[in-house]
Parts: sequence; structure tokens; C-alpha cells
Amino acid sequence: MIHMPNTVQMDDLVPAMERLLKASARMYMYLSKATIETFGREGEMTVRLGLRAYGYWRGMEMRQAHHALGLEINMKNLIGCWDNASTYIEKDTMDAGGKFEPYDTRFDIKFCPAAEAWKDDEFYQWGHVYCDEFHQACASAYHPDGNVVIPQNMMKGDDHCHFQWIMPPGAEELDLGEATELGTRLAGDYTAASELEAAWLSLKRSNRLVAGRFVAIARTILERHPGHGQNVIRKGLRDWGTSRGEKLRAEHEAKGLRLSLRNFVEHHDFPVRQVWQPRIVKDSTKAYVIEFDETPNEEAWGDLEAMDLGAAWYEEAYPAMAEAYLPGLAATWQALQARGEEVNRLELNVAKPLH
Repeated sequence: MIHMPNTVQMDDLVPAMERLLKASARMYMYLSKATIETFGREGEMTVRLGLRAYGYWRGMEMRQAHHALGLEINMKNLIGCWDNASTYIEKDTMDAGGKFEPYDTRFDIKFCPAAEAWKDDEFYQWGHVYCDEFHQACASAYHPDGNVVIPQNMMKGDDHCHFQWIMPPGAEELDLGEATELGTRLAGDYTAASELEAAWLSLKRSNRLVAGRFVAIARTILERHPGHGQNVIRKGLRDWGTSRGEKLRAEHEAKGLRLSLRNFVEHHDFPVRQVWQPRIVKDSTKAYVIEFDETPNEEAWGDLEAMDLGAAWYEEAYPAMAEAYLPGLAATWQALQARGEEVNRLELNVAKPLH
């Protein structure tokens, strides 16, 4: 079980959310590009089906968690207890002009880290496809009568997004019975004792969602393209890793941070320091090794029985990321057995002279 470390500070959490949400958006982008470039029109449908699978997964997980919390399953509670950090970042804007009723919830989004990431690569069309496919699948999985309309969308060129989450006032009340084990466990990540913990839990939940997004899309690729799907997934992960390394390098240079093995981990695009809670095993100019018991990635992959896909994630994305961040830097991710439990180890080594 991952708990909030006492070193977490509020000023560090929102920037961490923004970095994570952008990295997640780019993962979808690079997997989609690799799929469409390889399979053409069939690949386009694969991307759409992967987004629907992702929306279904999130809608069902939120429904189970919200039911365990004792919430009614309606559009107000779906948004009011949203799983992703996007609504945390935009909370003030949403509250200022929003309408939040069980059957009619409406609000504007004026800043979206995902949209910012897609704009940088002119990924407008498939960013728009993401918004349409994912949100509707999520709404109808959460409640069979749930619908979402997005008449204004930044991926269409609008200056903000406008969401309308609706369901008929006479929609049947769902009889969900006893809370599931998964729902009860997930509900704990919505229950905060302070504003600081609420922000940290939002970041933790968002980290879980990146892993689930990857599995939903990757499984759809493998199901529809069994011959070449694995190669496409690995290419998408490598391209994503290279992009992550380049952007992390540029961010560190802009902030005046020294490009180093320690800073690759300490100031990562994923919340290593805030959520993963690593133990430093080795720290030198030529080798940096950390171990940690579990991350939200592993939690999601374990629940989805997708540890094999998680292994591919680490095998492809991290070496590409390390090399792009600092040419000559090699990254190896291993799952080890220690103290009777599986422990993760990330090793960074200087494979050749750095430049």
C-alpha cells in the first residue's frame, strides 16, 4: 500500500500533475501514430476501440469506488469525484461558471495539459477523437444512461472546452449490491484528511491511469493485429521514451538543473519522488540505482493482469528516455525478489563517455 510521504509539499504537487498528464497524453499520441502509420484505416479503428476500452475501464472503476464511498451513481458525482488530476488543476474555473446537478452537470475547461501536449505536435484530429471516444465510453460505463456532449473543444480550435454531462432525470437507480473488493480499495484513494492529501491522492490516481491507458490501447492493438501488434507497441513506447527524455532535458536546462543521473530521477516527469518513494541503493557520477516496492503502475497492471505489458513499457521506454536525456546514459529496469516480495530496481549507468 502506497502512503503519502511526510516530505510532500503542495507547491510541488500541481507541477507534478501537469508533467504527468502531458506525459500520459503523449503516450497515447505515440502509440496512435505508430498504429495508424502501420495499419492505415484499420489502425484508425484500433485507436478508437482502444479509447473506448480505456473509457470503459475508468468508468467501471469509478463506479465501483464511488459506490463503496456511498455515493449515488449520477453525473454530478462522476465529475465531483473524478479520478484524474485534470479536474483538480481546473477546479476553480469549473466551480466559477459550472452547473452541477445529478442529471445535468456543465462546466468549462480553459487549461488542459493534454491539449497543450497535443498542440505542440499539431495532433489536433486525434486529440479530438480522444475527447469524443474516451469521455462517452466513460460516461456510459459509469451509468448506462450517461452521456457527454462537448460542443466546444480546444482540439477543434476553440479557446476552451465546454462539457455537458447528462442523463435522463428518470434514469433507473442502479442496484450495485455490496461494494466490491476493488471498489473498496480504490475508495481509499478518494478519502483525504487534508487539502495536501487530497492533492497527493489526485496525483497518485492519475499515475494509475497512465498505466491503465497503456494497457487498454496495447491490448486492443494486440487483439486486432496479432501479427505485428507487439512491434507497433514497442515502437510507440520507444518514440514516447525518446520524446520524454528530450523534453526532460530541455526542462532541466531551462531551470538550470545539472544534467545528471540523480536529477533524472529526482526531477522526473513521473512522480518518482512524490509517490513512488524509492530507496537509493547507489549514488555516484557513473551509476545511480533505486529500488521501490510498488508504484501505481504496478497496482494497475496487477489488477488488470497485465504485468507482461508493464515489462514491455520499462524495457522500451526507459532506455530510450535515458539516452535522449543524456547521450551515453543506459537504463535497466528489473523486477527482483527480496524479502519475499517483488521489488523493482531502476539502474542508470554510464555506458559510454557522456556528452
